[in-house]
Amino acid sequence: MASKLPTEPISGGQYPVLKGKAGNVVFENPPFHPNILNVGGANRATQPARTDDYNVGTSKSFHRGVMVAGAGINASWPGNITFRINFLYNPSTIQESRSVDVTSGVLPNWARNPDDPGQYNTPLQSVINFSLLFDRTYELWDQSYRETLAGVFGARVDVEAFYNLMGVNALVSETTPQHGTIPAPLQTSGRVGTVVQGPMQMVPARIYFGQNSTGALNYYGYISTFDVTYTHFNSMMTPSRCAINVGFTILPNNYTAGTAGNSG
Repeated sequence: MASKLPTEPISGGQYPVLKGKAGNVVFENPPFHPNILNVGGANRATQPARTDDYNVGTSKSFHRGVMVAGAGINASWPGNITFRINFLYNPSTIQESRSVDVTSGVLPNWARNPDDPGQYNTPLQSVINFSLLFDRTYELWDQSYRETLAGVFGARVDVEAFYNLMGVNALVSETTPQHGTIPAPLQTSGRVGTVVQGPMQMVPARIYFGQNSTGALNYYGYISTFDVTYTHFNSMMTPSRCAINVGFTILPNNYTAGTAGNSG
């Protein structure tokens, strides 16, 4: 059943109220409609419990990918908010590129300034590229989803999950009343926290191309390039499908294991 509570900040909308929530708060794109999870025979389980990929026959669950940043992933992250992007489908191809730049002028260990965060320890010459597809057709069709984020904004909820993780979305407190751009179920009056867009930031994150799968590819780094193409719309021009291309720069593996790890 669809949840009618906001699960993530949406640009131009109200910032989700976090009162009474102890521990880490996870901002993520809303769960996918059960019908889309069965298209093409894909199992609806998004986080299979089975971790032994060689134990054939015990589970046919599809290990979907996930990208996580914030609390629980980075030890120095301020606050208690974790940003998470759940994949509908894993990418069909993952391109990994590594190179050595002998003219980059990287300082040796004894000459580096550890107090200067502007000097990277290594040249950032390792990049992966992949594409993702998101489809919210069923959420826009299903009347029970009409007051949910996915039922209102369609595939934009998945794009906004990237904006939240990349630091594009920011919270601004204002007293200006909401105008007609936000549907009535999501409107408030008085002083509200509004989500506005800013510049993209370098936010360390971890990608698991197959959550809870021991042998799946996983990387630590940050999104360096991002572009989205909206491909399908409904009669109200709400995007129902989109394709997202991601360039991900790999960083040295320096993180704290969180709840999204690849172990059981």
